Amino acid sequence: MRAALLLALLATPASAACQGDEAFSCTIGKKTLEVCSWKGALIYSYGREGKPELTIAEPLETVAYTPWPGIGRAIWDSVAFQNEGVTYEVWTSFDKMDENAILEGGVNVLQGDTTLASLTCDKGSVAHSLDPISDLKAGIGQCWAPTAQVWATCN
Repeated sequence: MRAALLLALLATPASAACQGDEAFSCTIGKKTLEVCSWKGALIYSYGREGKPELTIAEPLETVAYTPWPGIGRAIWDSVAFQNEGVTYEVWTSFDKMDENAILEGGVNVLQGDTTLASLTCDKGSVAHSLDPISDLKAGIGQCWAPTAQVWATCN
């Protein structure tokens, strides 16, 4: 299925990758970081507006989304995309105890246990948290198993 999604993605203009339902977006300097839902996949896109440097499609069924566990001061979540041995982990966080808090986000670029880059979104530029991904996964019959920390078919 991943190969079919990638072929569908390559057959469209680069800027069309995130013309589906936006799950997350922010700016990092002059570049845009986006996560969108499109044709049964989540799409990671990073680069200049309309001309991303990197676009990755992950099937919704297998994309690694970690929801907030419901404890702690910060409400956070993350979604990870794989590309040629490199993981692009997009995250959002909100300090629920700070009355002046704003939604923050960014991307960590990892190769195994090594952090290659850690980019933080420009202050005030985060448009959405990633939590709608939970609804997308529920919509395809998946439920979060908090003890195992995995998405599984709902009973």
